[in-house]
Amino acid sequence: MIVLKGIQKIHRPGTPAEFQSLYDIGFEVRAGELAILKGVSGSGKSTLLSIIGALQKPSSGQIKVDGRPIAKLPDMHASAFRAQTIGFIFQAFNLFEEFNVAENVALPLIPTGLPQKEIYTHVDRAMKLANIQHKATQSVRDLSGGEKQRAAIARALVNDAKIILCDEPTANLDRANSDAFIEILGNLKFLGKTVIIATHDPIFEGLNLVDRVISLEAGRITLS
Repeated sequence: MIVLKGIQKIHRPGTPAEFQSLYDIGFEVRAGELAILKGVSGSGKSTLLSIIGALQKPSSGQIKVDGRPIAKLPDMHASAFRAQTIGFIFQAFNLFEEFNVAENVALPLIPTGLPQKEIYTHVDRAMKLANIQHKATQSVRDLSGGEKQRAAIARALVNDAKIILCDEPTANLDRANSDAFIEILGNLKFLGKTVIIATHDPIFEGLNLVDRVISLEAGRITLS
C-alpha cells in the first residue's frame, strides 16, 4: 500500500536557514497493516507522515501510495489524491469550533459534489464508526477532548479513505480517552484500513494491533 525509497527532505534549500530533516528513508507498509512511526519530538516523524499524505513533497526519493507515484504530484492532483485516498487525524484535532460535529465531519465531502442525501449517509456512517453520532448537532466548542478526537476520527473516515494517518493522536487525551482511541483503531483494522501513527506515546508499545514499529532518530530510521 505504501512504498518509500531513498526519501530525503531539505527545508529552505539554498538559504542560510537550510536544514535537512529526513535522510534516505525507505520502508513498506502493506494494505491493512497498522504501523507506528516512533520518535521523540524533532525526529522527523511528522514531516514523514505529511510526505506520505502528499501534504509535502520530498526533496528526493520515490514514494508510491496505493500504487500511485506521488513524490512529484502537482498541488492540484495531490489535493484530489488526498481527498480520495487519505484520512488525517491531527494532534490538535483541526476542527471548526463554530460548526457542529456533523458539519465538521461533512467538510471533506463538500468539494466532491455529492448529492446532499448521499453526504448525510456518509456522515452518519462515519459518526457511528467513531461513536460520536449522539453529538451530531452539538457545537464542537462544547465537546470534551475525547469527543473532539472522535469527531476528528469520523471526519477522517467520511470519504471511506483506504489510509488513515495519525499525528500524535493521543497527545491531548487522558488515559481513558486514549484507550477509547485504541479501541477505535481495532475497528479500523477490522475494516481493512491501513493506519500509520506518528507518536512517542508509550501506550502503543506492545499492542497486538501494531504490525510494525519504524523508529526514527534525527531523521534516520534506526529500526524497522
